[in-house]
Amino acid sequence: MIVAEIDRNNFSRRGGELMPRELMERAADPALVPDEALVAVLLKTGVHGLNVIELSRRLIEAFGSMKSLVSGDWRTLEERIKDWNKTHPDRPIKGLGHVKCLELAAAFEMGRRWCRLTPDELRSKQVTNPDDAYEVFKTVLTPGDDKENLYALLLNNKNRPICEPLRISRGTADSAPAFARDVFKEALKWGAVAVMVAHNHPSGDPKPSKADFKFTERLVALARIAEIRFLDHLILGDDNYVSIRSLDGCLWDLSSSSSCGTMNI
Repeated sequence: MIVAEIDRNNFSRRGGELMPRELMERAADPALVPDEALVAVLLKTGVHGLNVIELSRRLIEAFGSMKSLVSGDWRTLEERIKDWNKTHPDRPIKGLGHVKCLELAAAFEMGRRWCRLTPDELRSKQVTNPDDAYEVFKTVLTPGDDKENLYALLLNNKNRPICEPLRISRGTADSAPAFARDVFKEALKWGAVAVMVAHNHPSGDPKPSKADFKFTERLVALARIAEIRFLDHLILGDDNYVSIRSLDGCLWDLSSSSSCGTMNI
């Protein structure tokens, strides 16, 4: 009976080992605490026959990395756990039901919100170059997101954001289907004078594809019709980005349609 109780209460000391909370308390630097110990503190306990550290380790493995785990919402957590248990019947993730997934997702979301700009910080930010835009766009990105997302940053006549970057579409692992008109529909609704767009590459490589250049052409063409300044299209990778305007400013050349090619909306 005593052994079974120890199995359930996984923060009890085992053979002199430090338990997750003790690791947190004694760590000189929280960054030195192992990933599985951090997750274990959130989970609190394991289940009979599965201690909380091993449970946490399996959960991280189900996502491939800690970065990917903390990017998930509760639906993603439930889906990954279900998939893991199908493919790893000998090492199942047990005891993480709907409520526990909600609790984990809430903790992860709190961490993401800490990185975002406050409304006052956002309104005071002047976006004059791709670096400025990148600093704003990355505040709404979800680390480790395995889907492409297209965002629009709407600016006033002083190149200051009118609102947080708006997500225009969410796609698949290698595309974010969207129409250029969707971007300018939002720009007109918010009374924007200028707009920048960005989308992430889940692979982490920000190298633009041919489709990215084609979409940029359509955005440039429609911006002229809408009489809204279209400033740039950023491709976001892992902690870096590429500016399409920096790569091919010809797309923005109003006077040289022969060298830039025909732009179709």
